[in-house]
Amino acid sequence: MEFLYTSYTGDNSDLILAISSMYLKPGFRVADVTYGKGVFWRKVDLTQIELSASDIKTCAAKYDFKKLPYEDAVFDVVVFDPPYCHNPGQMIVNDNYQNAETTKGLYHNDIVDLYSAGMVEAFRILKPGGMLWVKCKDELESSYQRWSHIEIYDLARQMGFFGKDLFILTQKSRPIVQHKNQQHARKNHSYLWIFQKLAQRDLKQVMKMKIF
Repeated sequence: MEFLYTSYTGDNSDLILAISSMYLKPGFRVADVTYGKGVFWRKVDLTQIELSASDIKTCAAKYDFKKLPYEDAVFDVVVFDPPYCHNPGQMIVNDNYQNAETTKGLYHNDIVDLYSAGMVEAFRILKPGGMLWVKCKDELESSYQRWSHIEIYDLARQMGFFGKDLFILTQKSRPIVQHKNQQHARKNHSYLWIFQKLAQRDLKQVMKMKIF
């Protein structure tokens, strides 16, 4: 039996494949609202699920994740991986992520606002009991640590999501260091939260247990 662990080394497709073994069931309706080039799904058998892929730039379905054309409570899973680098300027890795095209002029709080708007919309289109998979990464802004994964968890709780699982993805290669004088540890890992939109009965239970 292959077990699911909280930490993986590899790329996003490796992580999504591992998570899918537990959290994707045959027949699930899945909305990837930041599909990009489909990197997440390269190793997953998509014949077993109904995937609705959209992205504001790269898909035929050019949907804004803040205002999706889906009805309420129709998806089992929503996958959400917005740009998470603030005000990038000239980034060495920009070709991979197109941050300059999507987050130019935005600061960390603006990025968090993007997460918040997308998560509110995800809550709307998820069925009770449905899951939101959120990819994120902590960052530095003006030499100060900004703990994105904690801020996103707090947002999720305020919206009525329950933190079901948290995964860490570590890069295979060493990250590029753009500055000669290092003041903080270079981040070589990202996170993937699994939040659940609890049914009313389950919500009352976790609140009673004071774990919400």
